[in-house]
Order: sequence, then structure tokens, then C-alpha cells
Amino acid sequence: MRLLRHLVVAGVLLASFSGTALAGSPQSPAPGPTTAASVDEGPTEVGGVIDAARAKVAAGDAKGAIADLVPYVAQHPNDIAAGRLLGDIYFRIPDFAKAERVWRAIIAVAPDDRETHSRLGSLYAAQDRVNQAIDEFQKSLPSRSGYAGLVMAHKRAGDLPQYLNTLEYATQKTPFDVIAWTDLGQARRALRQYESAYQAFTHAVGIRPAACSPRIDIANVLVDLHRVDTAIEQLKVCLENDPHSYPAIVNLGEAYLEKNDSAVARPYLDRALTIRPEGTEALVDIGYIYDLQGDWKTAVSYYNRAIRSDPLRPEAYIDLGYDYNEHRFFPLAEAAFLKGISVASDDGRLHYLLAVTYNLQGKIELARGEYHQALATGEPDVARAARAELALLPPA
Repeated sequence: MRLLRHLVVAGVLLASFSGTALAGSPQSPAPGPTTAASVDEGPTEVGGVIDAARAKVAAGDAKGAIADLVPYVAQHPNDIAAGRLLGDIYFRIPDFAKAERVWRAIIAVAPDDRETHSRLGSLYAAQDRVNQAIDEFQKSLPSRSGYAGLVMAHKRAGDLPQYLNTLEYATQKTPFDVIAWTDLGQARRALRQYESAYQAFTHAVGIRPAACSPRIDIANVLVDLHRVDTAIEQLKVCLENDPHSYPAIVNLGEAYLEKNDSAVARPYLDRALTIRPEGTEALVDIGYIYDLQGDWKTAVSYYNRAIRSDPLRPEAYIDLGYDYNEHRFFPLAEAAFLKGISVASDDGRLHYLLAVTYNLQGKIELARGEYHQALATGEPDVARAARAELALLPPA
């Protein structure tokens, strides 16, 4: 579920520091719940080698993680989780050639592995190999990253209107095809055309009212539209049909967090962890609840646990760095944000928060650079905040 606390006003943060920030410095985003796993994700595969490699990545030791994984992956070509992780690390270094080889080896043994196809799509997009990116993202569907990747790739190819027309035509030609309506809805949502996405997902729910996936999709876009109560209704219907749906349970917990009701949210998040003990989303959300309760040290322990579970996602780094920043542990905050940026260089929140951290310490030129990086990501809320703060900095 999309985070509504994406850029929450938290004036207490800057006001609480000892004057290192410029007078009138704008406010910083507070930590918040993360984005729930996509509908099609399966249970997390864990093993000693994978856990050790993840821990090394989280600690900034990419070379050590690679040294652990390379011989293991060579001896266990069917361990897809290990292969994905090795490719992920190569991609972030970046060593695109090695990442491609590792991921292609996975596809050779598991041709229908959607998560790996999505990774290849991202790799080809980063190399401006647009047609190959489109092909891989198409093969990754119905992954959320695949839909967003397709929109981005067709934009770059210059044929986005034609792509959208093709999706519209598919719904007219086969009006009772859930996949056609889902494809259209996800494309519209990726373009932030939330009302159009809602209409498409409404058709999908009408065709398969007992299925969980369409209801999770419509709940997500309802949150985009700030209709949280209606999103909760959809998720509860989903759970009546599938009481063990991890994405639905996590999203339900997050929906209650959007309503500032952590007492109701917490049991759902605990239940999610019983289903997926290392679920990154649930771990970050529970950490956020501890933050709300003023127990930031316990919150930090949950954020670190989330990073160990999946060191290649940005959410836990955001909340971890925020807590360190709030308690004046600036070097630790910088380290958290920089590690997050190393795995998600296009995340505007990370660049923005790193800029705030630099600004609080009087590192004005470093702050200026990160505000510009935040602007370049194109995230509207982040861009507005970064633009406002840039205007307050002294001339270069």
C-alpha cells in the first residue's frame, strides 16, 4: 500500500536541534509505514549463506557478500533466491554485465520467474535497451514493478499513447478478462491517474469478486484517493476469502496506521509476521508504531531487522536514518541514508532526508546537491519540499 505519510510535516524535528539549521528551515518527513509486498510474492527463502550475504550487504560489505554467494550460486543453480540476491548486488555496484549473466542463468532454469524478468527489465532500462526492457517487464507481469517499468519504458520509447490504446482496446475486445482490466488499471495508477485506475480495478473486482488480487489492487488505489475506510472494506472482504494473504493483512495494518490507529493496526502486523516472519513491510510498520510510542531504540531494532531481511529495499533505511537524525546521531543518519541511496538511487525521500541531515550540520553545499537530487527524482511531494528548502539556502 502506498505510504500517505510519504512527506509528513514534523516541525518538532528541526525545532529541537540546537540552531545548526538555517533559520526557517522547512520540515522533514517523519518515519512511516512501508509499501506492502505485491500480490504475487511468495514466502521469503532463507538459508545460512543468503542470511550471511544479506547481513554483509546491510553492513556495507558488498564484496564480502559476493565472495560468499558466487561459489554457492555456482554449486546451487536452482536456488533462485540466492541467484537473485547475487544479481541484485552486482546491479547496485554497478556491474551490469555480471548481473545480467546471473539473472539470465536463473531464467535458463526457471523461464517463468517473474521477479527475475522484472530485474532484467530494470537492467535493460538502465542501459537504454528499451525494447528488451519492454519484453522483460511484460514477462514479469503481474508484478507491480513490471507495470511501472512498462509505463516508463514506453514513455522512453515514445509510444506510451499507443501502449495505453492497446490496453484500452483489450478491455473492449475481452470485457470479462480480469487480466486486461488489471493491466489497464496498473498502467493508469503508474501514471498517477487514480480515478481511471479505480474504474479499471472496479471492473476486475466485478468479474472475480471472490479473488484477493483485484481487491488488493482496488484498495491500493483507494488509498491513493484518500478513501482509506473504503480500502479497509475491500481488504476485509479479501481476508474473508483468503485469511492468510500476507499482502492483504499488511495493507490492512497500514490502512489503520493511515487512520492514526496503531492499536488496531498492530495485531494485523503481528499476524503478518506469523505468516512471513521476516516480512520487510511488517517489520518496518511495527518499528514505526514503536516510534509513535516514543520507543525509538526498539523501533531501530525493527528497522535493522528489516534491513537484514531485505537490504536492497529503501524503506527501513529511511526510517532508521530519520530516528538517528532526530536524536542528533548525524554520522549514523548519514550512513543510513547513503546505504539506502546505494540500493535505491532514484528514491527522492532518501536524497531529501540526506539533504536535511547535511543542512542541520551546516554542510550547505552537500545539502544543496542532495536537494537537487531529490528534485530530479520527480516525486511531487518531495520536489515541493526540496524546492522550498533550496530557496532558503544562501547563494552558491
